[in-house]
Amino acid sequence: MSEPIPEYGGCVWPVDPACLTEDWEALDPLVQDRALALASESLRRLTAYRVGGCPVTVRPCQRGGCWDTFMPGPAFSPENWAGRWSNCHCGGNCATNCEVTLPPPVGTIEAVTVDGSDLDPGDYEIQNGNILVYVGNGDCPFPRTQDLSLPTTSPGTFAVTYLNAYPVDSLGAHAAGMLAMEFAKACGMTGKCKLPNTVREVVRNGVSFTIQPGLFPDGYTGIEVVDGYIGLWRSENSPLEPIRVWSPDVGMRTVR
Repeated sequence: MSEPIPEYGGCVWPVDPACLTEDWEALDPLVQDRALALASESLRRLTAYRVGGCPVTVRPCQRGGCWDTFMPGPAFSPENWAGRWSNCHCGGNCATNCEVTLPPPVGTIEAVTVDGSDLDPGDYEIQNGNILVYVGNGDCPFPRTQDLSLPTTSPGTFAVTYLNAYPVDSLGAHAAGMLAMEFAKACGMTGKCKLPNTVREVVRNGVSFTIQPGLFPDGYTGIEVVDGYIGLWRSENSPLEPIRVWSPDVGMRTVR
């Protein structure tokens, strides 16, 4: 007996209903869900994973004598500012403010959980793009250490759940709707599909030409409006994956 197929576990992008034709309403709901999931994951990848996705939960902890995240290590850490790498050093006691640096980008904060309870969203804010700062009254509630083996519902724990990407705006919702319609057509819906095919070589009238394999081999869909949105987030010929730098001192760092 075969095992059941797992359900899609990603986060679907919001869709501009103006992009969905009358044929969309006649589709089987499963086909609609599949088309939306394919459009969402495709745009997520084609924007180099800078847009959309699901919230992630991180467990901040103290690093040496400074506030930082994830793992212990030396005070030096490589940072990329406008394309230039440098070693940033935190000297002395840097924990003078109640703040934690989160891996950028920080789209939206879903929850800040301390001792198993969520803090009031009005008691914290994001400053300088990716620094979570406590702005409430009283002592700093962020613990300097925690037992990472305990669940986040336990006392003495600290977790931040946030979108580690930029949120989908109205332009992204428009692109997602248009791409979802094309995936629906590819599933057999009436209408000509604009998605590229995967033919490797074609011979016509004695002339041969080759089409690169893969649905989006050059990182674009061939749909002008959708590609215009992709171009806002990823320049031509740039990699589809975020650049990652690893060193034995600080582990993996991602440049977005």
